[in-house]
Amino acid sequence: MTLEVVPSPLPSATAATVTELARSAALSDGVNPLSEHTLLHLEGEHSGDAHFLTYAGEPGSAELAGYGALGPDGSAELVVAPQYRRQGFGTALLRMLLDHGGPGLRVWAHGRLAGSDELAGRLGLEVTRELYFLRRASAPVPAAVWPEGVTVRTFVPGQDDSAWLAVNAAAFVHHPEQGGWTQADLADRLQQPWFDPEGFFLAVTDDGAIAGYHWTKIHDDEGDTPFGEVYVVGVSPDHQGSGLGKALTVEGVRHLQEDRSLSSVVLYVDGTNTAAHRLYTNLGFTTASLDVQFAPVSGATADSSGNSAS
Repeated sequence: MTLEVVPSPLPSATAATVTELARSAALSDGVNPLSEHTLLHLEGEHSGDAHFLTYAGEPGSAELAGYGALGPDGSAELVVAPQYRRQGFGTALLRMLLDHGGPGLRVWAHGRLAGSDELAGRLGLEVTRELYFLRRASAPVPAAVWPEGVTVRTFVPGQDDSAWLAVNAAAFVHHPEQGGWTQADLADRLQQPWFDPEGFFLAVTDDGAIAGYHWTKIHDDEGDTPFGEVYVVGVSPDHQGSGLGKALTVEGVRHLQEDRSLSSVVLYVDGTNTAAHRLYTNLGFTTASLDVQFAPVSGATADSSGNSAS
C-alpha cells in the first residue's frame, strides 16, 4: 500500500482516474460516493483543498485503490474502489484525513453504506449531521401562489450573479457549504453542461430585488431515465415565512415535470430543517436514502486494530 497527499491542483490524469474510481463505486453501490463540490474541485486551483490517494501494488504498476478529499472548512469525503474494500485502504485514508483535519474534521458517508458506521466508530467518530435524499414520482402539483408584490423570472448569467450570491449567503448563513459560495463556485456550475438558465427561477420584488430563488437541475447522464433535481431553494430572511419557499418549490417541480417531461424529481434536505422537510413531504416527496456526517468524538481514542470496513 502506498499513500500520498497532494495539494490542489490535482494533475489532470490523476483527476480523471479519481473520477473513474468514483463512477465505478457509484455503479456498484447505487449512490455517488463524492459530492458535486468535490468532483468540481478535482481539477483547477482551489486554495486549501487537499487530495489523499492510496495505491495498491508495486511502484510503477500501482493502481489507485482509494481517494479522500479535505476542504479548508474541515469537510471531507472518501471512496475505496469496490475490489479493494476490507483490505485496509479505507482505514488508511480515514487516518490520513484525521491527521490533517484534526478535531474539526467532518466526514460525509453518502448513502450510509454497510461498514461506514463500523469504520467511523473504530476510529473515534460519531454521527453529527443527517442529510435526507428525497424523491417524488411524477404527479400533479398545486399551482404556485406568490406573495403580494413578488413576480418570477429566470436567472440571467452575468447580470444576476452578485445579487444572487448575496441572497444565497443570507439564506444559508448557518450552512457554510451552501452559504459560503463564491463567484468562482457559481462560475464552476454555470459552465457545466447541465446548466439551464430556463430552470433557474428568481422571485423578485417590485423594485427588482431578489427575494428568493429555485435552481433546478436535470440529470441525463446517470442511467437510462433522466430525472430532475430541486438543486437548491433559498429565501431571503426578509421574506421567510411568507409562503415564498413553497411557491418557488412548486414552480420548479412543475417546470421539471411538465415543461421537461421528467418522471421523477429528487432533492436533499438537512435533518435539522424540519420546516422544509415537512413542506417537501406534503408535496409528495418520500425518503430514498440518507447521508450522514461523522466527526471526532471529544476525548475518544481510536481502535488501531483490524482492517477497513470500507
